[in-house]
Amino acid sequence: MTNVYLVFSDKTVNLTELAGIKLQDINISFPVPKNEFVSFADSIGQRLVSQSYDSFPLTFEFDLKCKNREDVILKDLELRKLFYREPEYHFLYDQEPGKKYPVTIDSITPTFKTFYMKHYVVNFKVYKGYAESITSTLSEFNLKDEWQFSQGLVAKDYEYTFTHSRFIVYNAGDFAVDPREHYLNIKVEGSSDGELTIINKTTKERFIYKPTLRSRTGDWLDLNGVYPKKNGINCGIDTNHGLISLVPGINEIEIQNVNEIRTSWDFNFLYK
Repeated sequence: MTNVYLVFSDKTVNLTELAGIKLQDINISFPVPKNEFVSFADSIGQRLVSQSYDSFPLTFEFDLKCKNREDVILKDLELRKLFYREPEYHFLYDQEPGKKYPVTIDSITPTFKTFYMKHYVVNFKVYKGYAESITSTLSEFNLKDEWQFSQGLVAKDYEYTFTHSRFIVYNAGDFAVDPREHYLNIKVEGSSDGELTIINKTTKERFIYKPTLRSRTGDWLDLNGVYPKKNGINCGIDTNHGLISLVPGINEIEIQNVNEIRTSWDFNFLYK
């Protein structure tokens, strides 16, 4: 039996374990491209200038078998509270065990199949336009439990915590991880006399922290999205205001002007 989970901010519900529910169908639509073109008077056709992806529908159908008419009404109310418990949450199911879909409810359509059985069609919107890996790169994941080979993982084991200045950060997703839009946390500890520089050689991006850093006395640098912090305090004024993103596949990273380095890179993979 395929299990379906609704993951809320404070708990996870296995919908298919609720009494009387029998899964009928799950239909996840293909990605919806958002393309922008430009055309010129003397040119043939158009030129693609940018591409992104729009939200797409996810449909979940199930039957609900009840004991009597009163049971139908009670379970209908329970499902109403469940599906509208939060404005947005995550949808998971067994066939894609390593992915979670960020969803909102578009509509729910119930119809009677028999006097004591109802059929439900739940129309979700995957509003971000992508699925996410269930856990982040710093979780203790393995291929059997939380991840699947179709997610882009390769045979070589990639790490996301490093104690040297040159290393590879592997993004197994289909999309770039952009700290302006997605979760990305980079933490750096070490000893620097100033101008600590993080370089993504693959994207040519560069982040510079200008003052000194002394992890032996408790200093640490944290790039949480677009907000750099030293020891938990905003320090953007002491930087070049640069950002580090991660393209799909291999990202060659170098951290300069720092000794005794320890750094970790935490993010989720994003999938079409």
